[in-house]
Amino acid sequence: MNQHRMVVEADNGAELLFVCPYDGCGRRLVLKRSGGLTVLDRGDFFALHSGGTEGLQIEAGIGG
Repeated sequence: MNQHRMVVEADNGAELLFVCPYDGCGRRLVLKRSGGLTVLDRGDFFALHSGGTEGLQIEAGIGG
């Protein structure tokens, strides 16, 4: 399974825009600091995505 590391493209203090820089993926999501997540573009559905910034980490895993 592919693993992609997402990066923060924008941060307005309340929300962060995470994007996947891998060619052909294009996953984008908005993470609210108060809680909540909105996927803007799904990208490579089969890749595991992770990313973070100081004090904040997001990871996807395989349940079992």
